[in-house]
Amino acid sequence: MAKKILKATFENRCNGCELCVLEVQRQLERVGLTDSPIRILRDSSKSTVYFHVEIDPSVNNLNIKEVIKVCPTSVFEIIEEEDEDLYIS
Repeated sequence: MAKKILKATFENRCNGCELCVLEVQRQLERVGLTDSPIRILRDSSKSTVYFHVEIDPSVNNLNIKEVIKVCPTSVFEIIEEEDEDLYIS
């Protein structure tokens, strides 16, 4: 059976607003950005500012459709991944 996971497919679109982080924290009923399953990291080593999105697998236990909806630049998408635990080699 395929499971749905959140993936930052279009990471190059990220503007660093961290609305996805706030949405995840809201769902977890936490205040602040600390210990969020989604982290936005700024990389300014290049000529332009670039943001890297780190996603902890635990985020897939939340309502990931809401995370996608809140992102103003459409960085995320839901992909289906085969559950490797079901197959015996």
